[in-house]
Amino acid sequence: MKQLHILAYLFLSAALIGCGSKEKSEEESEVGRKKYEIEKNPVDTIVLRKQSFNSQLLSNGKLRALNKSSLKFANTGIITQLNGKNGSHVEKGDVIAVQETRDALLALEQARHQMEKAKIELEDKLLGYGYKISDSLHIPHETMRIARIHSGYNDAEAQLKSAQFTLDNCFLKAPVSGRIANLSTKVYEYPTGDEFCQIINDRIFEVEFAVLETELNDLKNGQKVLVSTFTEPEKKYSGQVTEINPTVNDKGQIMVRAQFPNPGHLIDGMNVKVHIENSIPDKFVVPKSAVLIRDNQEVLFRIDRENKAMWTYVHVLFSNSDSYVVVPNQDKGAELNEGDVVIISGNLNLAHGSGVMIKEK
Repeated sequence: MKQLHILAYLFLSAALIGCGSKEKSEEESEVGRKKYEIEKNPVDTIVLRKQSFNSQLLSNGKLRALNKSSLKFANTGIITQLNGKNGSHVEKGDVIAVQETRDALLALEQARHQMEKAKIELEDKLLGYGYKISDSLHIPHETMRIARIHSGYNDAEAQLKSAQFTLDNCFLKAPVSGRIANLSTKVYEYPTGDEFCQIINDRIFEVEFAVLETELNDLKNGQKVLVSTFTEPEKKYSGQVTEINPTVNDKGQIMVRAQFPNPGHLIDGMNVKVHIENSIPDKFVVPKSAVLIRDNQEVLFRIDRENKAMWTYVHVLFSNSDSYVVVPNQDKGAELNEGDVVIISGNLNLAHGSGVMIKEK
């Protein structure tokens, strides 16, 4: 009986050892599979080719309407009529506002009466010289001059012109087509301040911005610029450089002006971003995501024939909003060639020689 217990114990021990070996084998297999999956890091790639690079010079500026007129009445007086408000569009010559005209009309009427009286006096003077006013083309110049002075005709004519001018000044007219701005006076109020309103022709905008001395070589008159607002940075409006100030200010900056048509919703005084692009041919261009900083050096990963990531030192020469121009860091013995496969995503945790798997597109 004792021998049977011993045999049973040995059989059970053997079974347990077999199960343990099987579980250990399965664990080792699972570890190996996971290690294989980790080594096959999924990545996105591009094939390196030389191409043109659009370098971007960025600056901030402020919009200014190309034509802006400040208007005010020549004389003081209460406003009796307004034909617009801030933002209203007016054409050149339109009447924007009217001052009280009663006194001006009365002065004009008096001036006309004086003119009629002076005409009669002039006729009398000419008759004294033996001429009729209807013969004015044949009257000697000096005789006519003396007759006009003695009759008061010249004074009456000047007063009539002055009265008409005063009446005209009661009507504030738009000198250019545009929109009314900075109008604060209401009907039956006296205008206050040095300015009644402004007329802004905002069909064309001018933007002034600053560039550094080192950026001057990238600029020229007629060069294309793109303008975007801070509220809608994704929308860009095309214009061109019109002026480059040939002097450097105390901040080491050069002031530049550009013009572009108003798409319809931009307003005077807006703060904007200015983008100036230059096309640089025959460069290796990669997305910004392809370049990493390792050991304070710029690097990217190429893929070799064995699908392994190869750590490659580079220098970034130019950049824009989404791309870099790169060259190999020859001090590190690096090289780049057309046709190289460069990793552009999934590269953050890669090490030199890591196995990778290119994602299917």
